[in-house]
Amino acid sequence: MPLISHKESEVQELKAEIEILGVAVELKRVDAAMSQVEEYLKNDKLNTIGVVTMQMLMQANKDERWKKYISDFDMTVICETEVLDAAGVEPEEPVYEEVETNEFIARLFWYLIQKDCRVYVLGDTESEARALVKYLMETYPGIQIEGSSVVDSLEESDFDSLVNEINSNTVDIIVSGLAGTRQDQFVLENSSKINAKIWFSLGEHPSVQNDAGIKTSWWGNLLKKNTFKRMVTKYNSEKEG
Repeated sequence: MPLISHKESEVQELKAEIEILGVAVELKRVDAAMSQVEEYLKNDKLNTIGVVTMQMLMQANKDERWKKYISDFDMTVICETEVLDAAGVEPEEPVYEEVETNEFIARLFWYLIQKDCRVYVLGDTESEARALVKYLMETYPGIQIEGSSVVDSLEESDFDSLVNEINSNTVDIIVSGLAGTRQDQFVLENSSKINAKIWFSLGEHPSVQNDAGIKTSWWGNLLKKNTFKRMVTKYNSEKEG
């Protein structure tokens, strides 16, 4: 059997896959994820990156559309340590600290600033779009926000107008704060029309929402964590039984 080179073993360490509630999710170290981002920015097509939360996994466990939504991303990024806990990843593992400190998001936006990448922001409502823009500009000084829009309809005519608006700004990355599988439908139907390099779906990222002042509460987060733990325990028990 051939020996695994140091570089190959390093790649294996940086990239793996875990399963939670019957949903396969990438477990990728930040260095590997950023290397993928660099490749995406060189592509001539729209690549999709999505954060994975407890809420998404609970929805995917009940609804195949959500499972497909997660699997359709070109790259997924875990953003809550509870997801790692559910997969048995120990807090001592380097990836645990990276998730806990949201290192990927910080590295991504600072990289976009260094590369003079142009950013477009989407939100479900006007107030959420404004809050996300404000958060990005205050947290990452120097970031180039070229515009923002609200996606309040699934009508084809509205999507065509939005695509035209995005393309007219010649952006590199679209940061989506849209919730639900709305992104999935939009991207699948319009990806060939969009001239950006990356679609980055924040979804309901708890830390970003909290920092941006968007629809979050400590009580709601606590209930979600408890519900997630119970669902994982029940799922694993039934699977083993």
